[in-house]
Amino acid sequence: MDKELLAKFAEDDRIEQLTAERRRLKVIEHRRAVERELEERRARRAEEMRKLIRLAELEKEEEKARLRLIEEERLRMLKEHATQLLGYLPRGVLREDDLPHLGSDFVEKYRQDRATT
Repeated sequence: MDKELLAKFAEDDRIEQLTAERRRLKVIEHRRAVERELEERRARRAEEMRKLIRLAELEKEEEKARLRLIEEERLRMLKEHATQLLGYLPRGVLREDDLPHLGSDFVEKYRQDRATT
């Protein structure tokens, strides 16, 4: 009877150890799965940030190109029509850095006109 009882206790201990080992392995496996998921999430977030940064850079380049085109067209229109509009152009339309593009005759007339007003 003692031997049977000891065998029963030994068997119960062995089953308990197996259960504890399985539980420990499942916890380890779960921890690894969670770490993998977190790493994948970090990688996705980093990729999304790279895409957003690149998109912002592209938008900035497009805006620069648009502003450059507007400035070129503004200068073209000034070169073409500024002499006829001399005296009618409101202040701020012509800038000092525009004058070299408009020719010396225009600059002379423009400065005379500004001196009289």
